[in-house]
Amino acid sequence: MKPGYSYTLLSLPKPPRRVWLMVSSLSELEVLVRAIGLSYRRRENNLLLEYDDKRFGRIGLVITLIPETRSVRIAAPLDVEPLDEALSWFLRTNFESYGYKYTIDYEGFITVVYDLPARCVNTVSELRDAVLEVIEGARRVLERTETGDTREEEREAR
Repeated sequence: MKPGYSYTLLSLPKPPRRVWLMVSSLSELEVLVRAIGLSYRRRENNLLLEYDDKRFGRIGLVITLIPETRSVRIAAPLDVEPLDEALSWFLRTNFESYGYKYTIDYEGFITVVYDLPARCVNTVSELRDAVLEVIEGARRVLERTETGDTREEEREAR
């Protein structure tokens, strides 16, 4: 310490407590979807979106706010029926994945589903990242379908 100087202990502000905000209405989700730039329609308690993939064409998405569980569900229903050989791949992928999961809808088609707490979808980038993850899951199925179709054609040719 230098003589002649008075030193005071600086008081640092306490770090702010983390406040969990959450999307609480479908209208708030609509604002985020508009900011992403995807075309959408509102139907009942859902937002229906379309993503135009260069390789696979249009991939439909459904975003639903589930107030009872305070969660947002992003789903990509696909026109793909699971083959028996693929079921182990779906189960293994579901076990390894922290994000989206594969399921079979009421009509027997594969759907990519990502359920996340509504508090995790407060910004455009958070929603965009979740949507992109579901699209990636859909692409993986569509790629396997293309590859699987080719392998089956080769087996039949033998």
